Amino acid sequence: MGSVRRTAAGFLATLAALAAVGLPGGPVTAAPATGDEVYAALGVNRVAGDYVVLVDVSRSMREGRRYERVKASLRSFLAALAPDDRIALVTFADSARVVHDGPAGRSPDQVVGKLPRTADGRHTDIGAAIETSLRLLNRQGTPQIATVVLLTDGRHDPPAGSAYPFEQGYAWNQLAGAGRSLRKTSLNAYAVPLAGSTGAPLLARVYPGARILAPASIDRLGAQLEQPKSAARAAKARSVLGDDAAHGIQVTWPAATGRLDGGRTRLEVRLRSTATRIPLVVDHLAVRSDRPDLRVTVPAGPVELPPGGTATVPVTVEWDPGPRRVAPLSEVTASTTLSLSGDVGSPWADVLTGDLGLAFPPRLDGGVTSVSLSAQRGSLGWWVAGGVLLLALAGVGWWGRRRRLSPPLAGTLRVRAPGGEERELPLAGRRAALTAGSAGLPGYGEVTASRSSAASAEIRLVIRYSPDGSAAGRQAGTCGPGETVELGGAAFTWRPAAPGRRGGVASVSGTAR
Repeated sequence: MGSVRRTAAGFLATLAALAAVGLPGGPVTAAPATGDEVYAALGVNRVAGDYVVLVDVSRSMREGRRYERVKASLRSFLAALAPDDRIALVTFADSARVVHDGPAGRSPDQVVGKLPRTADGRHTDIGAAIETSLRLLNRQGTPQIATVVLLTDGRHDPPAGSAYPFEQGYAWNQLAGAGRSLRKTSLNAYAVPLAGSTGAPLLARVYPGARILAPASIDRLGAQLEQPKSAARAAKARSVLGDDAAHGIQVTWPAATGRLDGGRTRLEVRLRSTATRIPLVVDHLAVRSDRPDLRVTVPAGPVELPPGGTATVPVTVEWDPGPRRVAPLSEVTASTTLSLSGDVGSPWADVLTGDLGLAFPPRLDGGVTSVSLSAQRGSLGWWVAGGVLLLALAGVGWWGRRRRLSPPLAGTLRVRAPGGEERELPLAGRRAALTAGSAGLPGYGEVTASRSSAASAEIRLVIRYSPDGSAAGRQAGTCGPGETVELGGAAFTWRPAAPGRRGGVASVSGTAR
């Protein structure tokens, strides 16, 4: 039956652990865990405990079938123990005797069967029983979680020759000193009086902090034995947890947080549980800043972290550095502090603070970080755009001026070769070639038009001609409308397209230049 209960508890603990882990930022928080679920998740059944049970076997235990009912209650008590727990059964009456000392195992009947069949002792030597319990707790290799249970229905009534003839004295002081010198991680002692007036309180003289339970009828003995069993399980859980309840969540801000630009920035903040056993939950996350022009948002939670687990929380920072400035390079800088806060808890919180009596103040560590803000608010882009526009306009102006200074050709050019042959050359475009084919001339020449300035309306032809086609023999001259210029033995007369438009011809010489 105990195995079935442990299996069921383990199954429930697995479900609780899965619920506690969850998904980071999930919408549902794990429900509070029960004590059995916490104990199963911690594996307290794998932590051995040391139980020393002192059973009164004096004749008075026969009354009302007390002894039989004690054995029945012990079966239930032992069935709830883990198989690796150690159990020592000590009977006492005229003397104290260890009837079992070993693992609790999986058969409570086998352990209880080592008790005497009947209670027939004539005395009740509680001192000898307590002395035996101390010897058992001091044996080598015993677990550090120890529990002593005294079951008696009578007062201390030792036989002649007992080392504890009275309820006080040197021998009892020696026992008390031995009890104080015990070094256990956890030591609990319980005295269960089975009648109205017994010697059960003597247990507290030896084991400081021993609890003397209220006198109970034998029918309620099973319920009374639940207290030491529960206390032992809680002690095991505390030993497994160690200082885990003092741990919390470590916050790590990304490196990019150190310097933020204007506008919106998304930061991935890492949360890490420093607990190794306890699942944690952080809810109501918020980020505060001391700057009104900084807006910070973060999902409120909850964020669930398994023991030692991590989760990433997105934090969005929006900073308005103000309007643009006229200067091309103008940087706005500022500094602030971001502080991440939240409520840290656990689905185990009620068990930790209630059943286990632990302080559980989990917190966020590292939630505060310093931030430098920097944004370029100058009008460099506009300045660059303006410069490009000015360059474009200058280029257009230069191109227009060049075209103005070199207008297109118009009209005809009468060419008279050195031999007297004449030919008309139509002028078009911005350049005309003088060759044997086009003008009937030997060599090579070119004709272009020009103005002396962009504002001038006067147009003149610029004629360059070389009789032999060489650069050394090239001659150049200008020719106004209706004028004639001679170069290299050839004569050139320009007849513009609009007759009569002379444009200052009288002032222009037609000599070769």
